Amino acid sequence: MQNPLAYTTAVMSWGFFLSSFERVKSSGTYESGLDLNLEAPSSVVLCAVSIEAFCNEISSLARAFVFEKEREESPSKRQTPGIRREALDQLCALSQDGTGSFYDRYKRVVKLLEASNPALLEDMVCLRDLRDALVHFRSCDVPIQEGEDGVIRYAQETPEVLRRLSNNEISGRQVVAQDKGLEWTLRISTSAMSIWALKLTCDATLFLLDALPAGDFQEFVIEAYRVRDYTYRDLYSKAKEDVAVWECEIFS
Repeated sequence: MQNPLAYTTAVMSWGFFLSSFERVKSSGTYESGLDLNLEAPSSVVLCAVSIEAFCNEISSLARAFVFEKEREESPSKRQTPGIRREALDQLCALSQDGTGSFYDRYKRVVKLLEASNPALLEDMVCLRDLRDALVHFRSCDVPIQEGEDGVIRYAQETPEVLRRLSNNEISGRQVVAQDKGLEWTLRISTSAMSIWALKLTCDATLFLLDALPAGDFQEFVIEAYRVRDYTYRDLYSKAKEDVAVWECEIFS
């Protein structure tokens, strides 16, 4: 029977985030005040997937960290992990538990890191509900009905999450376009919506990185997300600034 020499993990969360960002950057329309971006729905789903993948990566990195520390020659040489062993063990198990939405997994990581609930959780609920509406086909059905006046019209039911997002703006642009008889999936197809989701993903990810207790476990995790530009601590710190730059370019 062969035993593993070490553990590591693939950093998939960054790939999902980058795909989301690149798709919307190349697809926006900004003429005559029109904000149309048909890649926005895909971007929203990829952002939700990125957050879930990041939570699972922290779990995998915790397992790699524990394995590495247990193989060190002398316990006296082991550094202080900075996190309670019980919490570390529960983090290790998280990626093996397939239950719960990305939002549920995120809250579990926050709790294990003993951090206060971030203000962004309300927006995370909206991202979760919007993602679910997009991938559950019953929300995307577009019944076509004939009214009492004989007029043929769409009778699609609008997800409730759009009401909660209707007042959100990015650089003065509504993330959800006004209801002018459009399908709801088209109303969320805006670059403002994409930027909202991208910013939320960066903020949610950075919150967890910042919440890691100071110590060698924190350094171990951050090392997996190092960026070549040493001006930034990690990939998501740079990404947050890149999204802000793109927002200024398209909405200035």
